[in-house]
Amino acid sequence: MNNDQEKKRNDTPWRDNSSFVITFYSVLTAMVGAILALAIGDKEIAAVWYWPIGLLALSVISFILGLERCGEAMDEDDIDKYLAWLLIYNFGSVAMFFGIATYIGMHYHVSWTLLVIILLVALITSWKWLSDIYFLVFASDADSEEYREELLGNRLPQKQFDLVVRLYGFCRRTHKRKVKEPCLPDTNSYTRLRPSQIHGVGVFAIRDIPKGVNIFSDDKSEMIWIDKEMIQTKSGEVRRLYDDFCVLGNNKYGCPQGFNNLTIGWYINQPLDGHEPNVVCDDEYDFFAARNIRAGEELTVDYSTFSDHPTLG
Repeated sequence: MNNDQEKKRNDTPWRDNSSFVITFYSVLTAMVGAILALAIGDKEIAAVWYWPIGLLALSVISFILGLERCGEAMDEDDIDKYLAWLLIYNFGSVAMFFGIATYIGMHYHVSWTLLVIILLVALITSWKWLSDIYFLVFASDADSEEYREELLGNRLPQKQFDLVVRLYGFCRRTHKRKVKEPCLPDTNSYTRLRPSQIHGVGVFAIRDIPKGVNIFSDDKSEMIWIDKEMIQTKSGEVRRLYDDFCVLGNNKYGCPQGFNNLTIGWYINQPLDGHEPNVVCDDEYDFFAARNIRAGEELTVDYSTFSDHPTLG
């Protein structure tokens, strides 16, 4: 078998789910087998043992045979065998629900009314498997062929009604309709540019900034790093852009992706001699308030804490 044939054989929905099907069969078999063992030794159901034990035994036998035959179908690449034993698996699932319900009702000697309610719960719980049984047995030839083609991957599957999915979608839509306060452009804005007495243009607080606040938290611009040797070939006003604004470290200039993208953070000045900076810079080049900063104050930072360039600014 060549690679294309092997890929075509394996790349089909019914085969793709084989590991899940086998695991699920195994879990159900072990679970129902444990309940069956418990029921066999239960003296409380001695008078009517044949109902719960019969249904649970039918379920275990269906799962064990289904597990074996499903594996054979995978090996033989026989989708018709898979569908036939899928029907047996569905019968086993229904028998499991009714067997458990019957066992609970008879073990606790419930009234007939309560037993009927328990059986109705089992009916509702197993409805999906009952629907699958009805489809596999009574569906028209056209519908059966469409389903077969879906399992083979030759056509897209039709989405089935799912109450949980509908409820989830309803909850999500309701959540989206809730009125939310709009996030205005000034929400995370603490500063603006103004003429500075320290150096040219500076950054000034337009509202009080508590200590520890990330001052430019919504600045998502990324820095790029360029070898120092490349920048040294520049001259005039272009070179001054690099010297005035960029960070220098490890013989590389940290620059905005374009000087037209300079954001407010690039304009922070150093404090005058004898004054302490009110902003600190971390390793990610984010700026944080070093203390409570009052509205109207100019923001300053010590360049030497994040750049080797003595004339930055």
